[in-house]
Amino acid sequence: MKKKLSLLLCLIMIIIMAAGCTQKNEIQPPSAVNTDSTTKAMMAPGTYTAQVYGFSMSWPDIINVTVSENAIESIAFDEKSGSTASMIDTVAANMFPRILENQSINVDMVSGATFTSAAARTAIEDCIKQAIIAAGNEESAISAFKTTQEKIGGSEELETQVLVIGMGGGGTYTALRAAENGADVLVIEKQGRYGGTTALTSEIQSINPPRVQEKYNNGEDFTDAEALYQAWTEYTEGDAKKEMLDLYFENSGPAFDWLALDHGAMFDFDPKPGFTPQDWYKVKFQWYPNTSPDHPNAPTYGYNKREIASYFDKLVEDFTALGGKYMLETEAYELITDETGAVVGAKAKNRLTGTEYTIKADAVVIATGGFLGNKKMTNEYLSDEYYPLKGDWKVYGSYGNDGKMIQSAIDMGAATYNIGMPPEVHMSGTPMFIPHSYGFPINRVEGQKSFNTGRQCVWSVADLPMFLGITPNSLAVGVDGERFTAETGVAMLDPWIAGPNFYSIWSSDQINDVRDNGFKHFLGGVSSGFLGYTGDIPVNTPLPEAYDVLDAGIEMGFIFKADTIEKLAEAIDIDSSSLKNTVKTYNSYCASGKDEQFNKDAKYLETIGQGPYYAIKMASYSYNTCAGLDVNTKLQILNTSGEPIEGLFCVGSDCAGVLFTEKKPYVTYGGANNGWVLTSAYVCGESVAEYVSNK
Repeated sequence: MKKKLSLLLCLIMIIIMAAGCTQKNEIQPPSAVNTDSTTKAMMAPGTYTAQVYGFSMSWPDIINVTVSENAIESIAFDEKSGSTASMIDTVAANMFPRILENQSINVDMVSGATFTSAAARTAIEDCIKQAIIAAGNEESAISAFKTTQEKIGGSEELETQVLVIGMGGGGTYTALRAAENGADVLVIEKQGRYGGTTALTSEIQSINPPRVQEKYNNGEDFTDAEALYQAWTEYTEGDAKKEMLDLYFENSGPAFDWLALDHGAMFDFDPKPGFTPQDWYKVKFQWYPNTSPDHPNAPTYGYNKREIASYFDKLVEDFTALGGKYMLETEAYELITDETGAVVGAKAKNRLTGTEYTIKADAVVIATGGFLGNKKMTNEYLSDEYYPLKGDWKVYGSYGNDGKMIQSAIDMGAATYNIGMPPEVHMSGTPMFIPHSYGFPINRVEGQKSFNTGRQCVWSVADLPMFLGITPNSLAVGVDGERFTAETGVAMLDPWIAGPNFYSIWSSDQINDVRDNGFKHFLGGVSSGFLGYTGDIPVNTPLPEAYDVLDAGIEMGFIFKADTIEKLAEAIDIDSSSLKNTVKTYNSYCASGKDEQFNKDAKYLETIGQGPYYAIKMASYSYNTCAGLDVNTKLQILNTSGEPIEGLFCVGSDCAGVLFTEKKPYVTYGGANNGWVLTSAYVCGESVAEYVSNK
């Protein structure tokens, strides 16, 4: 008996030793959470708050993080956060769950909401550090919440009838329309949200939508379509494809009826005219809500984006109810062709999981929003024939619109149409903005609300360089040292004429006047509403920090200073004789009170006085490119011989050049690009569904 007991004890000892060895050598999965209640708490439980400036420079994003002793329990934006509402919602719906699931802040940011994602991640880290310190631990313990998540990888093959690449306005509309016409549709989108640039805009152009007219205008036309058609054809000098312009005029109305009346997107059904006195045609339907009690005569450009996003939610619900499928954060990068050259699908990759997809399809629709975010393409395809357009453009929209699929189509023989035309530019500003770290205050204007944010108006002297660049009493020159327009237009309609950049030239005499007396002319508008600290500096307000701001801009590299005009020209790499002659000629206009070159009003003519002199580098800010691939009336992409490429279609900005000319900019009738996005998608959805049904 004793012998058996001894053997049993020995066996137990062996098992215990073996178990200990196994535990010591076993590879444990990484975890940011220590659930052992016997160990010291990593964090002091509670809710912590931090704020970081994200997309908005005037109002920070405010994050609240609730933690237990060893885990992140919840994350939320405060309702007073400054970023665009739709971006806040996107980050909250996508990035926050990733952080909670992985208990790590080192998760992928949301493509398409990068600034808001980065700010949120910084604020969350700050909150966790507060909790760690409150528990008596070292701040370095944050490393437990910064583990890197391994991507799954692998590959998968999918099949569908219609593959739509891009889920902005054009892709969403096309997918829904094709599904309504019986097609099996898959949409993929590289960003973490749908709606794209369209969901961030203000209006859509439509020419006499018949059902909307019947319901809201007693059945009468909103505008003279024939007069608009004639004006459009004259403006584009015959370069717009007649059959495509006809298609647009015939279908923009029914397409708008479909969007608004069949799918519940809300608009102001009293259309507005365009941007200049000549653009009297009432074709501009603004997203609703478009006014507020604070600005009854001005559109709410910025703070209706959550409502617009909700309209896209409804469109996507309608699409999935028909059996449609979509994948976000999944980027297409190459078209697939068969031995005949027909397009039979695309290759794509999910940026979160790393999974590679081969997607087989009977037809592919490119709806990727242009190529403005691709510096290589803007330098290659934008034209210098009429204006100096080649170069790197500032984007007010999405740098994700990088033209990969446009280039993929070109590589396989697709033709382009007016691809070199000017991008869609609505404003200008400095290429960078002086950050909060320089310490210039943000001033709150009591009793006034911004038309852009819907919040209290603000302004900062840190925006001085931008306002020097857009004020009408400035001198603006292109990179050739020559004036390119009356400076009254550099804030909005005309900056593109100089290309991606221009310079604003100032003397110390003028700067002294701004310092002592402030700006003479009202500076409100789209530039001040959307860029920098998003508020205009009040007129006649002395700015004693003016030279400190200029010194900051010099340190950052976008402001230049020299004792003479010739030296200033050298500093900005402009021909010195050209700039010197421009300043001399401009000063002669100021002396005579008449601008012989551009007829600028005499009240804006201000002499370039004594030095030292300053040059502020300015940039044209663009929503997107306006042209790309050539298409026919079924929205099939054409090859360089003018024949359709089998299985390949295109909508929206990727092919909008069929309506325009390279000789002139985007039309100013209002909402034309969005009008084409909707109309081309409406037509394409039907034609691509018919195409695959016949396969």
